[in-house]
Amino acid sequence: MKLFKAIFLLMLVVGVVSTATVGLLVLSDTRELLTRDAQELSGERVKQLRLKTERALEDPVRAVLALSRSPGFFSLPLAEQRSAVTSVLTQRRDVTAITAFDAQKARVAGLQAFAFNDVPPTEVAEHEARARALLDGLSGLRYAAPVARPGRSPTVTVAFPVGDPPRGYLAAELSLAGLAETVEDQRVGSSGFAYVVDGQGKLVAGPRGRFPPGADLSARPAVASLLATLARTPDPELFRVGNFGSGDERVVGAYAVVAGPGWAVVSEQPLDAAYTQVRSMQHRILVGFLAALAVALVLALLFSRGLTRPLKRFVASALDIARGRFGSQVELKSNNELGELARTFNHMSQQLLRYDKENKGLYQSLEQGYLETILALANSIDSKDPYTRGHSQRVGDISAAIGRELGLPEPEVKLLRYAGILHDIGKIGIVDTILGKQEQLTNEEMTVMREHPVIGASIVEPVTFLGAARAAVKSHHEKWNGAGYPEGLAGEAIPLVARIVGCADTWDACTTTRPYQRAMSTPAALDIMERLRGVALDPAVVDALRRVLGRRAAGAEPAAPPVQLAL
Repeated sequence: MKLFKAIFLLMLVVGVVSTATVGLLVLSDTRELLTRDAQELSGERVKQLRLKTERALEDPVRAVLALSRSPGFFSLPLAEQRSAVTSVLTQRRDVTAITAFDAQKARVAGLQAFAFNDVPPTEVAEHEARARALLDGLSGLRYAAPVARPGRSPTVTVAFPVGDPPRGYLAAELSLAGLAETVEDQRVGSSGFAYVVDGQGKLVAGPRGRFPPGADLSARPAVASLLATLARTPDPELFRVGNFGSGDERVVGAYAVVAGPGWAVVSEQPLDAAYTQVRSMQHRILVGFLAALAVALVLALLFSRGLTRPLKRFVASALDIARGRFGSQVELKSNNELGELARTFNHMSQQLLRYDKENKGLYQSLEQGYLETILALANSIDSKDPYTRGHSQRVGDISAAIGRELGLPEPEVKLLRYAGILHDIGKIGIVDTILGKQEQLTNEEMTVMREHPVIGASIVEPVTFLGAARAAVKSHHEKWNGAGYPEGLAGEAIPLVARIVGCADTWDACTTTRPYQRAMSTPAALDIMERLRGVALDPAVVDALRRVLGRRAAGAEPAAPPVQLAL
């Protein structure tokens, strides 16, 4: 009985003290780590949104500035001036009005144009007044305060001189609809949000329904910090991340000044929401503590008997189970507690054996379900274009064959097949007018098309099973010499799975009929692959493809059969 009590108390103390100590240390370290991660994540979101904001302004401003690149704009005949202004309004939907002023800052008759569908005639005078207010002392591009109207997209007026010394001035009204949509779609955790304010803290664009148009947000913690910092030391590249506010209004946030107009992008997330993971971790530690306490009690009851021989049998059978040999039995004929334990152990082992069989079946069903989903997603892309039907599955087959040729383990070969099938999944996010266009894409359309790897990577990212395939989805258009996209990776910095899928994708593009080419013969396609070897494609991967094709041509390796779905 003394041994029973000693072991019981020892196991209880060891389990409780060690678990509590580890839990407290982990909680302390992890709280600090999660706080820093929340701040870093907020900072990254603000940086990304600042880039999107700058892009939303850059394109229309560049289109309008093109009118001033020729100092002789105001020397052209009025008809040519009107044609140039109308051309900008026609080509850029985000440029809604343009007004020309002479060197004395008087509006030039006949040189005011606006988009009838976007700017009511009653607002043209307001646009002109805002433009005229920008002309005093104007020596370069200048932005007016943004204008927000209920139910309408915000706008901003810009003005700039033409010639040096100025022979006149041009002003344009820019729609911020694209910026508003970008900010509305920005999510910050489960309860946070992002928005853009001007230099006085007034709302330019923000989450739908949270603030009224043009609302004064200067009292919000992050904005107040921003304005105070700019008042002390104006900095066009100001960026800061941290905790702002006090009491119930404390937030984890970040802000960054947008170059040009002097606006700022702000991100906020309530401090309590940012620490949700900490509370979850506390709950798990408590559960672990209680589980450890229960284990300590059970172990104390078992080991207190001090019977080594039965324990050795239990240890041997437990090791069998740990090695995956479920169903191992403990032969112990006894009517005491050890006998009951033996029977319970044997029942558990049989249950584990049954569960193991069920889990293997479930795993196979789950994997088949993943495959069905993958093929369905791939077919949804291929079905948009008859020229690419079956392309995704062929790329998956070729990728798997190359991976096997390179000596990759079979699980990685299987993931290569999935990666090949999914490599173009991001085209779901590309509009059909671009995806199915039979003519050569414009530069703007090509820019949109080149977004599909990033879109595809974001689609695949939540699926843990396809984690390795995400690299191929995102980077299969990277080139060996670094001239690819979306990140411009080069050489072995490109993930191997992406290099393999990119090679398979290029091969299938050469050997199938497309709107812009007929299918090439194998020798001609191999010549193309050789020219791309070491430029766009990994030489080792191209060599592996050649060996695979050589064996298939010799009949030593038949082409992979199409993936079959269970019905």
